[in-house]
Amino acid sequence: MTSTRRAPVQHAAAQQTRHLPPSFILVLLWLALLSIPTVMAEQVYRVGITSFRDKPVTLNEWQPTMDFLSSQLPGSRFEAVPMTLSEFESALGQRELDFVLTNPQHYILMESLYGVSRIATLVKLENGKLVNQFGGVIFTRSDRPDIHRLEDIKGHRVAAVDRTSFAAFLLQYDILKQSGVDLDTDSQIRYFGFPQDRCVMAVLDGEADVGFVRTGVLEAMAREGKIDLARLRIVNPTSPADFPFLISTELYPEWPLAAAPHVPIDISNQVAAALLLMPPDSPAARSARYHRWSTPLEYQRVQNIMRRHRVYPFDKPDEVTLSQLVHSYAAHIMAALLLTAVALTILYLRTRRLNVELKASRRKLSDMAHHDALTGLPNRNLLDDRLTQALAQARRRGHKIALCLADLDGFKPINDSLGHRAGDEVLQEVAHRLENSLRLGDTVARWGGDEFVLLVNGFADLPQLEDIMKRMLAAISGSAPRGSSLPLSASIGVSIFPTHADDSLGLIKHADEAMYHAKKSGGNRVVIYNSDIPPLHPARHRAVETPTA
Repeated sequence: MTSTRRAPVQHAAAQQTRHLPPSFILVLLWLALLSIPTVMAEQVYRVGITSFRDKPVTLNEWQPTMDFLSSQLPGSRFEAVPMTLSEFESALGQRELDFVLTNPQHYILMESLYGVSRIATLVKLENGKLVNQFGGVIFTRSDRPDIHRLEDIKGHRVAAVDRTSFAAFLLQYDILKQSGVDLDTDSQIRYFGFPQDRCVMAVLDGEADVGFVRTGVLEAMAREGKIDLARLRIVNPTSPADFPFLISTELYPEWPLAAAPHVPIDISNQVAAALLLMPPDSPAARSARYHRWSTPLEYQRVQNIMRRHRVYPFDKPDEVTLSQLVHSYAAHIMAALLLTAVALTILYLRTRRLNVELKASRRKLSDMAHHDALTGLPNRNLLDDRLTQALAQARRRGHKIALCLADLDGFKPINDSLGHRAGDEVLQEVAHRLENSLRLGDTVARWGGDEFVLLVNGFADLPQLEDIMKRMLAAISGSAPRGSSLPLSASIGVSIFPTHADDSLGLIKHADEAMYHAKKSGGNRVVIYNSDIPPLHPARHRAVETPTA
């Protein structure tokens, strides 16, 4: 019976439905869909954040930034995951993290091991100044009179967070190493772990003498009422321009946000764009105590300091190519080349100087062999050579030459009464005056003792020759010692080529005979050889023979 009653009702309902307008049916379907709860799957992105203070504090600070990203990327939810440095490797290895926000050294490590890539860098606003860099702080208690300089840290206890911490260990380790302090051998290091507040309290409580923290930590703890900055003293304080924190080291780029390799590039770009467009000093930024974000900075300086101290993953020696070797040791190579060039230059100059000295020595020996040591005039060897040349030219050209032999009159009394030194000065003065009275092309030589020879190379006639002889007598007479009444003159004998002889021996023989005749006639005169002059004693001829060269 029951089924018999329902059939007509159902049939009637069906009949009514068939008679409804199509538009009304669509409206009913749309309302039905709206009444069904919508369940859409959200994409969760986990952002690992280094917690250098307490994890709950880190979570409270950074979750508002994650919420901001969630609001900018529909269908996505970002979660802040505070982590210690050691926890990152496991999480990234198992792909449990999509983004990382960490210190520069840790970023370089994650980049090397897991291929994360930076997409933005933090920018802070402290005391009205924009800051996208940070550094390390070295501090001690202000009542410690023994620790003021970096060198004073030797032999003291040091409080650090962890050996892998960039701003709370490596930066301080590097600057101390540059100052000659090796923490591994010169001090006692104790690692207190995160948060960095522990290092500060360890120094204040006397558990350590010196502490290391990142810039900004001391100011944050003072702002929170945990410490009094007056109880601390900064070791090696520096004052970078427009940097608002206490600092002991150089500055390095602020924390980067980096994406894991498995994150799609469009998601990374959207995250970077959202952060760059975040309003400065937004609620999310104020929560994490930053101002805004910038395009990623260059972190090569961070990598350099890690390589310098063989920090993992740069703890193994790199393969060195020739170009790297040249680049690394360019200064040394240039110095070596410069030293080599200087050495070669010195060697060249020394060799050149020795050659000059050798040539000068040879010239000196040649002068000594051809010039008189006392007067500097040509000696018999050089006179013989010039006489031979003059005779050869005279024969070719039909010229006359005269050989004049002069013997000083009155030289012996000067030498005996005034001494040999005065006699030498007289001979030098005679030589000087004779040289000045010569014509160009004539030669005056010292024959020996107080005898001189004048070679007149070409003359027009006897009057010209007599004029030359007069100048010769005048030059000699003017050479007498000053202040002395002893007279000085000369007896000069002259023989002429080709009139009196046609060779050098004949000219010298006849000039000697003429000179001897002039001296016998009273001296201070010139006698030109003629056949009436008697020959000299044979012994005299032997004395005046031209020596062999």
